Amino acid sequence: MPLLTLTLLGCLAVLGYHLCRTRIPNGVKLPPGPKGLPFLGLIRGVPHDYAWLTYSKWAKQFGPVVYLKTYGQPLMILNSYKTANALLEKRSAIYSGRQRMVMADELMGWDWDFLHMTYSERWRKHRRVFAQSFQSRSIPGYHPIIRRAALQLVYNFSVNPERISNHLRHFASGIVLRIAYGYDVTSSNDEYVRLAQVALAPLRLVHARSYLVEYIPALKYIPCWFPGAKFKRQAKEWSKEAMHFRDSPFQSVKDFMLSEAFTPCMVSEYFDKARNKASNGRVEELVRNCAGVAYAAGTDTTFSLLESWLLAMAKFPKVQERAYRELFSVIGTNRLPDFSDRPSLPYLGAMVLETLRWFPTAPTGVPHTVAQDNIYENYFIPGGTTVIVNFWAISRDSELYPDPDEYMPERFLPGEGKQPQLDPAEAGAFGFGRRICPGRHLGMSSAWLAMGYILALYEISPGLDENGDKFRLDAETTTGITMYLFSKHLFILYLIQGLAILRT
Repeated sequence: MPLLTLTLLGCLAVLGYHLCRTRIPNGVKLPPGPKGLPFLGLIRGVPHDYAWLTYSKWAKQFGPVVYLKTYGQPLMILNSYKTANALLEKRSAIYSGRQRMVMADELMGWDWDFLHMTYSERWRKHRRVFAQSFQSRSIPGYHPIIRRAALQLVYNFSVNPERISNHLRHFASGIVLRIAYGYDVTSSNDEYVRLAQVALAPLRLVHARSYLVEYIPALKYIPCWFPGAKFKRQAKEWSKEAMHFRDSPFQSVKDFMLSEAFTPCMVSEYFDKARNKASNGRVEELVRNCAGVAYAAGTDTTFSLLESWLLAMAKFPKVQERAYRELFSVIGTNRLPDFSDRPSLPYLGAMVLETLRWFPTAPTGVPHTVAQDNIYENYFIPGGTTVIVNFWAISRDSELYPDPDEYMPERFLPGEGKQPQLDPAEAGAFGFGRRICPGRHLGMSSAWLAMGYILALYEISPGLDENGDKFRLDAETTTGITMYLFSKHLFILYLIQGLAILRT
């Protein structure tokens, strides 16, 4: 009962705040959406699992802009490219905030992740440091790292074909760990790859905002032993993993910098710049955080993108065949593709884009908040509203992408009398405005080369069940900020060329 009392008091506090705050000007109205209870809005029925599907249903009922309240907190979902671009891109000065993340930041200790930071000078400093290492002109310097990782990936497939997802994760993690920390992933059970999986799993869970404390922040003050405080006990354990995730590889770099065998990296570069400066302590914290963000975000996105692409190749064999024919016409059978071949392999590049659209790695991304009251097409949008872009709905918009459920890389190629369809990166696959993912250039380049290497060496086919029958490729996925496949045996790889080519 004490927890119930505290919950009711929290609801009343939220209600009172918003009653005093929201004043709708004459001549405009709130956008349409599900109503729920008076003032409080939806208490039940707020989607946490596969939210993008519920948002898409609401869009069919209410239109591209959907507005509702959850526990009195205003929420707006943008289900079209037009509305998302008009607000998050063209009005980015007021649409670049972040909602309060009580569970992740205040209880689990993820407040160092600038993905979560509010739009502020602290966020700008972190973004600036991160961008210096991952902007587009920096990526060619990482090509040797990506090549080595891609070679290891296709070799690992041949040695242990049952662990496809594990090899993909090591590929994605290995690139970022080498760039950020100078660390080489050499084991199939690498400590830092495992650490990322352990630390990021609960973060994906809390991003779904399924915990009541997100809507009633006062609940964070109840003690861990209190009835109903399981979330506090979980957060306490998960916070240890979050700190270990950020600090352990960073400390290893500091220790290795004292040895002759040290490998230069993002962290060491900034240490060299800050040496003997009074701000050295602040720089250390800044770089520690940015390296941790690269470690987290880079691993997830690239892994999900490649896994989804393998599914598409197994599901659409004609697309795979066309991609292989293009590859064969350019490189033959005596070598693997390289970045210098990119202009000659437009279909391979289009497959990267189509995978981003067909199976989005982040269907709803990380919510924004709007800094002040504003009006859009006669709709009043209160300051403080949380804004979610439903990229899943955008990617399934038949006006932008005809036959949206089909996997058609050619939609992004120029043809006779037609223009390529809207680039998914522009349409929101990596976010919008000032919050667009700063690591997207590395992820796209890494995925492109990995796809090229795999196509050159393997045929991708549906997996087989215990009876030897091919799986139906109707993939089930995880929920949360990043979408993954549930089944790890939906596809299998057949080696079509000897691995001697890896030595050329």
